[in-house]
Amino acid sequence: MGKYLPVIVTAECGSLTRAAQTLGYTQPSLGYIISNLEEELGAKIFFRSQRGMTLTDVGAKMLQTMRKIEALEQELQEQAQVGQGGLLRVGIFPSVAAQWLPGILVDLRREFPDTTIKLEHQIYYLDGEIGVKEHRLDCAFFTGKCPPGLDRVVLYEDPYYLIVNSNSDLADLEEVSLEDVVGKYQFIPTHESFDSESAIWEVYHAFEKKNVVDVQPQENRMAVAMVEADLGITILPGLDAMDLGAPRNVKAIPFREGLSRTISLLCPKALEKSPLIAAFLRFTQKRVEAWKAEKNL
Repeated sequence: MGKYLPVIVTAECGSLTRAAQTLGYTQPSLGYIISNLEEELGAKIFFRSQRGMTLTDVGAKMLQTMRKIEALEQELQEQAQVGQGGLLRVGIFPSVAAQWLPGILVDLRREFPDTTIKLEHQIYYLDGEIGVKEHRLDCAFFTGKCPPGLDRVVLYEDPYYLIVNSNSDLADLEEVSLEDVVGKYQFIPTHESFDSESAIWEVYHAFEKKNVVDVQPQENRMAVAMVEADLGITILPGLDAMDLGAPRNVKAIPFREGLSRTISLLCPKALEKSPLIAAFLRFTQKRVEAWKAEKNL
C-alpha cells in the first residue's frame, strides 16, 4: 500500500469509517496514520466533523500530487513485475471470483500465456468504478448503472435472498416481502449492506431503524453463522448464497419484490479497450453463459 493511499481513499469516501473499512484498518489506526502525515507535511489535510472528512484548500491541492506519486509508484511496481509479458488488472468481488473467474482465467492464460493477471479485491462497488476511471484497473466487475465515460457489459441479473434459520417461522415461506420482516426481526448486516452503491443500501436502513441491537457489518460467512445461531436474519445475493460451502442450517427465501443486483463488467470505452481487455470480456461472457446453462438459469 502506498504512503498516501489512506489520504486518497479517505478523500474519496468522505468518511473515516468507510475509508477504514475499504482499506482494512480500524478507524483509530487510520486516523492516526492521517494525523502523522499531517504532522510530517506540516499542513492540515482534512477538516473533521460529525458529517465526515472534508479536504482543506491545501489538502485538495496536495491530493492531486499524492495521486501522481501513487500512480508513478504503481507504474514502477508493475513494470518490475511484468517484464515483457503484459498486464491485466481486474477488480473483483468474492462471489464472482468463486463462481466464474477460474474458467475465465483458464481460457485467458491459454491465449495469453505470458500475461500477468492482477486481481484486486473490491470491498465496495465504487472501488471498481474509481479504479477504471483512474486507470488503476483495466476492467472491474460491477453492479449498478453505467458511470459516465465508461462502458458496461451486462452479464447477469442476480436476485437477493432472505437468509433465515431453518427452524424460524419464516422458513416455511416460499417467498417473502420486505414488509413481512422489517421491524419484526433483528437484521445482521453484511459489508454490502453498508455500500451506498448496493441495491440493499436503503433496505438496510429500513432495518437499522428498527434493530434493537447495533450489529456492525459482517463478512458473509460470519453473518450466516449468526443466522444459524438464531441471532437474526440477513440478506445475500444469489451468487454469494451459492458460495456458502457446506450445507448450513439456514434457508434462502426469494423476495416477492424481485429484489436483485445487475452484475456487469465495467470497461473503458470501445476505442480505449486493449486486446487483453477485449479478450477478457469475451471469455467472461462465454463463461457466464455456460454457467447459466449449467445452473438452468
